[in-house]
Amino acid sequence: MRLRSSRFGLFYGCSRYPRCRATHGAHPNGEPLGIPADEATKALRIAAHEVFDRLWKKGPMTRIKAYSWMQEVLGLSREEAHIGRFNGDTCKRLIQAVWDLKVKKAGNL
Repeated sequence: MRLRSSRFGLFYGCSRYPRCRATHGAHPNGEPLGIPADEATKALRIAAHEVFDRLWKKGPMTRIKAYSWMQEVLGLSREEAHIGRFNGDTCKRLIQAVWDLKVKKAGNL
């Protein structure tokens, strides 16, 4: 992948573009956001973020508490607890853990 620029900022794009359209986000300093992934893993990361982010954007936790909860439930270190670093199985485990937490909370109402 090659570092590229767009009107939205820096990103990594496949060096075989246009045959390959894979992309990966980048920080403003050009550092990759997490670890590049194949299409299936990228889709799972997006799904995991959608489910997880609800815990702290619309749910009962602060962002810090949500990430602490993620670390505990998945047995991750602080450095490992970034969805952009997850493989597909870890994304699936996080999605299931969030759903289990919601079911557990609903039962306590």
